Amino acid sequence: MPSDLDTLNQRFYQSRAIADWYATKDFILPEEQAFMDRHGPEVVDGKALLDIGIGAGRTTRFLLPRAGRYVGVDYSPDMIATAAARFPDATLHVRDARDLSAYADGEFDTVVFSFNGMDCLSHEGRMAALAEIHRVLKPRGWFVFSAHNRGRPPASAFSLANLSVSKHPLRMWRNASRYLLGISNWLRSKNLAIQTQEYAMRHDSGNIFEVPMYYIDKPQQVAQLARLGFEVVTIINAKGKTTTVDEPDAGSPWIFFATRKSDSTPA
Repeated sequence: MPSDLDTLNQRFYQSRAIADWYATKDFILPEEQAFMDRHGPEVVDGKALLDIGIGAGRTTRFLLPRAGRYVGVDYSPDMIATAAARFPDATLHVRDARDLSAYADGEFDTVVFSFNGMDCLSHEGRMAALAEIHRVLKPRGWFVFSAHNRGRPPASAFSLANLSVSKHPLRMWRNASRYLLGISNWLRSKNLAIQTQEYAMRHDSGNIFEVPMYYIDKPQQVAQLARLGFEVVTIINAKGKTTTVDEPDAGSPWIFFATRKSDSTPA
């Protein structure tokens, strides 16, 4: 049963306006480029690849030409419709990471969940998604994803850093409206924030402070993955620099993890 957080986040992303906004995102992040430079031939080229949370197809552009078999999924029908219009030859489906029952055990060499997409899920939803990803991966298969960095100071809806200044009156009005919407969203949903030893659910500007997102620090993320049957191979910060589990990365808004399905049985 989805939690309130899962339901609210899914409702936010199942929107034509959000899909149109994501369609403007046509880039590869520094940490993704660093990973592709280092591991692309081994992890992507010629592989059966499941790309989860594709949005409007930002990662499809880079992964589709290199994968042997590419399957892209998102739980937003509008996102998939937008991506399908951009990439008519790609295999794209409306699927939820928490239920990948359409795919067989060990069907994929690689699973990708980029742009902090898994952080839209509650803790329970995250555990379900990780279990499903583990199941559909082949032995020693790769799982690569990014996660919001709990080691970074929390964002504030009231910070003027969220207000973009423009000399254009209409644009400034829109920016001010978005800033005020962020404050309103935070006031309405602040009781949904969670702090535990393992993780936090924090508001951030990525979804205009509407619903808290999952935040976790590097040591806790590595430990969480180990319990679920993944071993971490490479950690990269948002500047594209390889880092370690113990190295401070307070300036990095998220952390990129490259992992492999381990030989041991999940705890």
